[in-house]
Amino acid sequence: MISTYDDIIEYWNYFDGNAWSEYTDIDDRINTDSCSLDWCEQAYGGPRLNEPYLAVNICTYHRLDEVRRNVNILLESKFFDKNKTQFYGHLHIYVTDNGCELSVCDDELIHIQHNRNTGGSGGFQKGLEWIRESKIPFTHVIFMDDDVEFDIETFYRLYLFLCHLKEEYADFPIAGRMFRKDRPYIQYTAAEIWNRGDIRHVGFNLDMRDTANLTFVNENMEAEYGGFWFCCYPMSFAKENDIMPFFIHCDDVEYGLRCGKTPIILNGIQVWHETYEYRQTPIINYYDTRNPLFVNEKYDLLPKTQIMLDIWKDKITDFHVKKDYESEYYTILGMHDFLKGIKWLEKVDSCKKHKRLQNAKICRYKNSVLWRVTQWKLKRKYGFN
Repeated sequence: MISTYDDIIEYWNYFDGNAWSEYTDIDDRINTDSCSLDWCEQAYGGPRLNEPYLAVNICTYHRLDEVRRNVNILLESKFFDKNKTQFYGHLHIYVTDNGCELSVCDDELIHIQHNRNTGGSGGFQKGLEWIRESKIPFTHVIFMDDDVEFDIETFYRLYLFLCHLKEEYADFPIAGRMFRKDRPYIQYTAAEIWNRGDIRHVGFNLDMRDTANLTFVNENMEAEYGGFWFCCYPMSFAKENDIMPFFIHCDDVEYGLRCGKTPIILNGIQVWHETYEYRQTPIINYYDTRNPLFVNEKYDLLPKTQIMLDIWKDKITDFHVKKDYESEYYTILGMHDFLKGIKWLEKVDSCKKHKRLQNAKICRYKNSVLWRVTQWKLKRKYGFN
């Protein structure tokens, strides 16, 4: 059991329905098919309906300690124990290493490949292609960040839930909750509502020590997608749908909107992850400007009004006043590249593009010229004043 989970062990019953909480010694008691299946029928109110095969799709880049820790937790689970016949062979691990540091591996249940640094989007796509090419009858793909922390219970519960999932819900994604790493008893979000980029978090910042927060814990509140920190998609969708080449950010948004199904939220399926404020850098502003615009344009959500220009200018002005010329530059460039169109995005080499962003020569005078050019193009395209 991981260290962050130790801090909230006293809230274990939060994750449980009555049937599961009575089944406390799951590691010792799920030893045979008959034992676990009998209990599952009690817990889920019916016989086993499905035979799930899960592919865990992980992309990593220079996070060796984190990805090795997470892979080892999975390798020590029932899914890799030949004596646990119900679980064994029903989960495979696919790791795409954009940093080319892990040893390449293509064993029976664990698969590791190298890749250029095409970001999380490109890494997930590479893993997805590998999963599709396998001869294993996968029913679901789990997109999971390399640096999350989790308890293996999440995977058991997800698997057993899928065993009893009714046919009418077979094409629904399942969103994993995200808890904060710095305050591990706080649920940061259960799932997301895009809201044209002004994201709303379902169950935002709920303190799970407060029992009042448990009464509506599985309500989806019209959620639209689950984050790629942990989200399970049916293979019927994943085999036909590629990841948008965003490099980072908004790939999970677009994937969820394209799926168009309200994600299922279930107690006990969650990870711990760093929140946004710990992951912000100047170059992130490029992707956080460009990618939401592409998402909104694709789904006809783009506010093609003066407010679009005003919001962008306000961000630039804020960075300029703070003399944060790096963030200013990347915010301007994000809009500039968005105006090139989605066909440009689909053809761009995201690895080379990111390197050019990293090596950009930035100064306030260059920003001034780029801002004027981009503003002129924006006004010309949308007819702003």
